[in-house]
Amino acid sequence: MQQSIIVIEDDQDLCTLLEYNLANNGYTVKVLHRLDGALEIVRDSQPDLILLDVMLPDGDGFEFCRQLRIHAATAQIPVLFLTARSEEVDRVLGLEIGGDDYITKPFSPRELLARIKAHLRRGGGRTQQRSVKAQGLDINYPARQASLAGTPLELTATEFALLGFLAENPGKAYTREQLIARVWDGRTHITPRNIDVHVRRLREQIEENPKHPKWIQTVRGFGYRFDIPS
Repeated sequence: MQQSIIVIEDDQDLCTLLEYNLANNGYTVKVLHRLDGALEIVRDSQPDLILLDVMLPDGDGFEFCRQLRIHAATAQIPVLFLTARSEEVDRVLGLEIGGDDYITKPFSPRELLARIKAHLRRGGGRTQQRSVKAQGLDINYPARQASLAGTPLELTATEFALLGFLAENPGKAYTREQLIARVWDGRTHITPRNIDVHVRRLREQIEENPKHPKWIQTVRGFGYRFDIPS
């Protein structure tokens, strides 16, 4: 079955380039030039991934991503931002509001395809485990769902991948570089700061007090460790 991608971008020439390259690599592509009605289209079509421009004629891509993350039906769809805004503050903001990747223009179609494949591969599930259950935390790998004390967690695909990897290896500390290698397949555009952003977002959902975490511990001067609270 072909995987589907929705492109939300107002640059006609770029849309033509994206549609050509994506279709040639076996993806079903739907192109939207505006945000008006896009949320309903995403909900109805349930794409495997979204390529989203940040600056659109009728709205802001960051805000649209926030709306996607609010609704359970769209919360886990990978979102890759496409933008000319290359400042670090914009990259961090894009990740903080739930984006899975941030790609600055101009970009190489080959690199974009590699990143898309990496996100879709990770979204399909790397692990052979079926579930992790401990102290009220329930991670269902085949369903790509997690809950805490019976309450579903609204995780992005990237957040689920990071939590899933850490939970598979309780008590073992990983450097940020090791997490980049294991969860992000060593992609060089991911920085240690990106790891910190994703960990903070996870803590906001699973920790009773994110400033004093019990699940995801900071190993000072090293990285992070997943612990099961006693």
